[in-house]
Parts: sequence; structure tokens; C-alpha cells
Amino acid sequence: MKAYILKLSFEHVDPKVWRRVILPADATFNRLHETIQYVTNFRSTMEAYHSFGIATNDKYITNNETILHEYKGKKYEGREVKQPTRIKIDSYLQEMGYLIYNYDFGDDWRIRVELEETVEDYYFGFPTILEGEGTAPPEDVGGPPGFEEFKKIMDNPNHPDYLHMFGWAEQQGYKPIDIDRTNDLLKFVKYKKTEWDKIDHDNYLVLSDKYRGVKSSPQGEIEDKETVLKYVVACTNLYGVIDFPKFLEIYNAQNNKALTRNELLSFVDNSLESLQNQFVRVDKDEFIHTTIRPNDYKIIKDNANGKPYYIPAKEELLRYADANYYEATIYQEKLASMMQKDFFGGSSLMIKENMDQLIREMQTVGSSINMVAQQFAVRHQIQDQELFNKYVQAIAFVSVTTRLWINRGHTPHEITLMEQPDLKTVSTKSETTKTDTKVGRNDPCPCGSGKKYKKCCGK
Repeated sequence: MKAYILKLSFEHVDPKVWRRVILPADATFNRLHETIQYVTNFRSTMEAYHSFGIATNDKYITNNETILHEYKGKKYEGREVKQPTRIKIDSYLQEMGYLIYNYDFGDDWRIRVELEETVEDYYFGFPTILEGEGTAPPEDVGGPPGFEEFKKIMDNPNHPDYLHMFGWAEQQGYKPIDIDRTNDLLKFVKYKKTEWDKIDHDNYLVLSDKYRGVKSSPQGEIEDKETVLKYVVACTNLYGVIDFPKFLEIYNAQNNKALTRNELLSFVDNSLESLQNQFVRVDKDEFIHTTIRPNDYKIIKDNANGKPYYIPAKEELLRYADANYYEATIYQEKLASMMQKDFFGGSSLMIKENMDQLIREMQTVGSSINMVAQQFAVRHQIQDQELFNKYVQAIAFVSVTTRLWINRGHTPHEITLMEQPDLKTVSTKSETTKTDTKVGRNDPCPCGSGKKYKKCCGK
């Protein structure tokens, strides 16, 4: 089947963002538009989000309803106006060698569509992305100048607009390139019959192909299955819920041998029992901690949405493969000392088990300190109000410096600093810090939120 290999390059964007795709011949300009939308972070694949236009020597091809209506039978910029669903790209590509795809006339994105090669051995009825570099801009970011400012904020967690911008970017679908996932989506841009008799496949599952690669990867081909398993367990323990694209982004950033989406899917298929034994279940494209109930899942997802992931270095991240690991803080030490004195007669044998349970409860119910404190009081039969208040305060300090699922591994204090970066930080490591000063109900909360203690951690 005849097909075109095209290089799609964003103009006026640095570092360069580009994609190399192959699509069957006889594609309309509208199919080209759909392909570009799928391989970038634009969103007109889901709805008619913005208009596009492509100028040839004698025609202006656009889906903009206003231009199509106002210039019917007239010239637009000296060219005849045509709809993109009725004209094929072939002759224009072959004549000009390239086209300029102009998308979102307000942001004025321009993508150079360059014909690199014409081939005769592509057998799929839909496009394929072959390779690419750079994370494509999100919708409505303000064109190339706005994208530059956007990246400066996204690269600086201390920027006062960082948390707001991160949440907006996630809402807009701003994601790194994921070739395997994109190729699954590109099957929807189908306009020719796939020639299965010329493809190495089994029940339409592609085994190998020059352009679409290997669909199924045998388990043995993953060089270090133990490391992959350890990463899955560690990420699930740290975040509670993590989707496959984010997992792959973290894994591939910390390991020399990249893991593909298809290899991950094969690994999952062959490791369900091992994952279940380590409290990980798989639902669609997510790893989920088995202790998370349906109601808790919704709470965690709703609260985590729009927050960045806390991603420690590899050595620290893999410590979370231990189900009982969590980052030690001076506030845990103080609470442990209080429990040792008040409940265990000076013995430290039960302290770790009690602290583990407390941290697990904080992860499950988020920052609901009252619920955690009430459960703690019941376990230890605390009936004295003054003693209860003392423990509420100590538990509150532990909570704001504990990495929570609803914060994608960040502590409440870290999230507060992202919202108000000028606040003084609270130490969370096991360094010498005076923490036994009593905090009044109307005093500023030590977590750094800027609120009164009674309105924050003292609730």
C-alpha cells in the first residue's frame, strides 16, 4: 500500500517539538488534521475545539465555518476556499514537498508538514507515529510566547503560580509523548482497509511489522522483571493510585533501559498474582493499592487531581517497595516518645507497629485529623480530655509532614508551600529541632499554612 512518511515540526518552539508519522495515501486534509491532533496535545480529536487552515498555491483549505461561509465563491488571501473533507493531500504534498498547518488562529500555531519519503510497503488502513521528541504544547496556552512562559512556571515548583498552572495543564491533557498509547488511538483515524494478509499477526494482534513494531512482548524479553515489579509496588505504596503513562514516565526517567507500554502490558498480564500478593491491583490503565475501597478511590482521585507527583530519586523511591516504609520525621519521633511514656511503660516494642497503623490511616482518610485522632484515642483508651488534646496536636504535626495519597506523595506542608512559596519551611527530617512548644488555638499553625492553628491542623 502506498503511504507517506511525514515529519511534523512545530515552528517557533524551542527546544524543538516534532513527530514522524506514516499515513496511507489518499488521506483528506481532514484526516491529516485528525492525525496531527492525535500525535500532539491538542484536543480537536474530541470536539471541534479550534479551527485549522492550510494554504496551498491556489487554495485555502479550512474547517473554519465563518471563513467558509463569508468567502464562498470569493477569494481568501488570493486563494479559493475549500472544505478539508473533500480534498486529498497527495498532489499538494508531491508538488510542494511540505505544507504549513495553521491551528487555533488566536494562538497561531504553525506546524510544518514535510514529506520525507513515499513508500509502498505500509499495510495498515490508519496512520502510525514512528518517533518524536518534545512534549507538545497544551490547548489555549497562548501560542509559542505563552508556551515559553508556561514552561518556565512548570519548571519551577517555587513559582507562586506553579500549583495552579500544573492543575490547569493536567486538565488540558498536557502529557509527554507516549508512542504506544498514541498508536492505539490512531486506529480511529481509519480510512482504508488493512491488508492483514501482508502483516505478521495472530487474530489481528500484530506480532511484528516494519512500521508498527512488535505488539506483544514475551515476558522473557523484559531484562529486569524484578526491578519493574519493585517499581510498581513502590509507586503504588507511595501514591495509592498511579496510571500506566505516569508510571512509565517515572520508570524510564530513572533507568537506562526504557520500558515500553506494550512491555508493561505484557508484564502485567504475567504478574497479576505477584502484584496482588504485594497489595497491588490493576484496573484498566492504573495500579491501585488493594486497601483502597471504591469510595476512597474517588476521594483520592478528586483530591489528587491537579497536584504534581512527588518523585524522589531512585534509591529513595524503591524504599517504598517495603509496605511499611515511610519517611521518618521529628514529629513521628516526638509522638513515639509520648506513646512510649503514656501507654507502654517505657517499652519501645509496640511503637513501630502503632506508628505504622497511624500512617496507614492518614493515607487512607487523607488530612481528616479528627477521624485519625478519634481512632487513636479508642485504641489507647484515652478518656482524659487534656491528654486527648495533647495527642491531637502531636498527630496533627505528624499528618502535615506525612506523604499522602491524596497529594500524590507530597506532604500537606509541601502543598501549602507550593500555594504560598514565601512561607518559612518546616523541617521534616530527623534533625534536632525544638517541637515541644505548646501551640495555642489562636496561634499561627506550625505547618506554615498562614491560618490559625484552630482553623488548620487543630481542627
